Amino acid sequence: MTKAYLINPNELIRDYNEVIDEAQKKAIFTIGIELQKEEIENLQLYINKLSAQKKEFATKNNENEANLIYCFERLAMIIQSELKMLVCLKEDEMAQAWDILVDCQVHLGTVIRNYPFESDHLEHYLKRLDNYEKTLFPKMVFHSVGGFVKQSHCSICKADYGDCDHIKGKLYNGEMCSRYISEMELEEVSMVENPANKHCRLIFRETNGIKVDVLTMREVSTKG
Repeated sequence: MTKAYLINPNELIRDYNEVIDEAQKKAIFTIGIELQKEEIENLQLYINKLSAQKKEFATKNNENEANLIYCFERLAMIIQSELKMLVCLKEDEMAQAWDILVDCQVHLGTVIRNYPFESDHLEHYLKRLDNYEKTLFPKMVFHSVGGFVKQSHCSICKADYGDCDHIKGKLYNGEMCSRYISEMELEEVSMVENPANKHCRLIFRETNGIKVDVLTMREVSTKG
C-alpha cells in the first residue's frame, strides 16, 4: 500500500532529480578534478538544505516526508562521496578512496531498504559502485571479528536494544535506527573474502621480509 503524504512527493523528487542529474555528469573519472571539487561544494549546499527540510518535517511529525528527505539527503551524500573518491584516486590517496567507496556501498544499501518508491535505479547505482570495487581496486582480503554482544542500546530511544520496538536499519521520522554496542566479548578473528565490514581489510603483505601496500604494491618503509 502506498504511504500517504501531506506534501506532494513529486515536487520533492523533481527538485532532487535536477540537482543529482547535474552532479552525476561530473562523476566520471576523466572530468576535470577542479570541476569535481566544485561539484562537491555545490552538493554540500544542497545537503544542508535537505537537512533543514528533514528537521522541519520531523518537528511537525510528518514522518513520511522526513523519511523521504532522509533518503534524498543520504543519496546526495553518496554521490558527493563518489566524487570525493574519484578526487582521491587522482591525488594518489588510495586508502582513503577505498574507505569512501565502502561507506557509499553501505549507505546505499540502507537507502534501498528504506526507499518508499520503485528503486531499480538505485540497484543499478549499487552495481556501479560494485564495479568500481572490481575494476579500480585489487582483490582484497578482510578480517572478520566474532563475539558475543553483552550490552547495546537503541539509537532512537536509548533503551537496551531488543527491549524496544525499534528495528536496526529502519527509518523513524527521518532518523535511522542503529544498534550501538558498548560491550562485547571477543570470540575469534578470521581472514575472510566476504566480510560484514570491508573497512577491516589486510593493509600490507610481507614477502621475504619486504612489506608492500596491498592497494599500491609500493614497498612500505619499516624505519621508525
